[in-house]
Amino acid sequence: MKKLIFLLTIMISISCANPKENKAVDVNKLEMDLKQMAADFQLAYIAGDWDTASKWVSTEIGKTIYNSNGSPLTVQSEAEVSVDRGWDFGKFGMTNYQFFMSTDMTTAVVTFDADGLINFDEGEQNVPYATRASQTWVNENGEWKVMHSHWSPRTNSQGIPQQD
Repeated sequence: MKKLIFLLTIMISISCANPKENKAVDVNKLEMDLKQMAADFQLAYIAGDWDTASKWVSTEIGKTIYNSNGSPLTVQSEAEVSVDRGWDFGKFGMTNYQFFMSTDMTTAVVTFDADGLINFDEGEQNVPYATRASQTWVNENGEWKVMHSHWSPRTNSQGIPQQD
């Protein structure tokens, strides 16, 4: 029995002393994947589709957002995403992506521009929308999750309407 414990101790010591080598990361593929995830998350979010949007939200850390209307920090939840806002996007697109990775490749900041048209349930239609945005993504147990996003109107533009 002593020999078995001694052998197990040596094996554990060796495995701890030689951590697994990091697999090489294909940065171009990772950026393409993050671009697709960012777009898919955002389209699900603006459609009020929490079932799809929550696929990219960590149950451990959640997700926060600063909206482009200057409202306070919001923790995104099913209730917050699924609410009837009184307006929707008639058109919405994301362009000019940039990617910034942590040295260990486990955190990414994705920046982009968003352009579209907002239609109010009771009011104006096709109101121009133009913002710049950033999303912070973390790799949680091998899956990328969006942790925070920040939206700001671009110069001489407006973001989403202020909630009453």
